Amino acid sequence: MKTGKALAVFLLMAFTLLLAACGTSSTAEPETDTDNGSSTGNEEIEVTEVHGTIEQLDKDLFRYTVNNPTDETIYYDFSSGQRFDFTLSNDKGEELHRDSSVNMYMQALGEETLQPDGKLEYEFVIPELELEAGVYELKAWLTPTDGAEYEAVTEFKVE
Repeated sequence: MKTGKALAVFLLMAFTLLLAACGTSSTAEPETDTDNGSSTGNEEIEVTEVHGTIEQLDKDLFRYTVNNPTDETIYYDFSSGQRFDFTLSNDKGEELHRDSSVNMYMQALGEETLQPDGKLEYEFVIPELELEAGVYELKAWLTPTDGAEYEAVTEFKVE
């Protein structure tokens, strides 16, 4: 009889721990931002949601930034050393390069914290590809365990 009660208590505790472990996730809702940060008019646009942007720093050097204009701290869980990914596509929508398909990442759990009015920044280089002159689509996004978030898109021009 005591063995049955001990087993029941053990199973109840194990189940409780399992549920508690499953409860860790990002507090943010997925957002998609396809604006590359440029505005066509003189109007001032106030962004009030977490969003991603891409800016070109040099010929092949870019920075992907996740901005948090809210008053909330947001936590992201990651299952590897990868924090973001990016693709380069042609005008037909054909993917020419995906960074995660050619890179390896350390397999270790990790976390990033995005403070209120804070940002996460990641610099990356477009690899040397044999691209014809033209305009390509560069897309980047955050890669937490909950799935892709805060997609940002911009143009990549090859002359």
